Amino acid sequence: MITAAVWSVIIGGVVWLFTYDERKFDEREAQRDYDKLISMGYTPEEAAWQINNAAEG
Repeated sequence: MITAAVWSVIIGGVVWLFTYDERKFDEREAQRDYDKLISMGYTPEEAAWQINNAAEG
């Protein structure tokens, strides 16, 4: 019983860390894209719109 509980905690922790890391990666990627668009001359509003309406491809 204790072994099952320990494994459940370990698996749950791994899943949580993976999703947390993915969110952080997405935030860093969006910031990098935003900075690039600003350097290309887009206004902050246009850059945000481009990022929010981007299609994965």
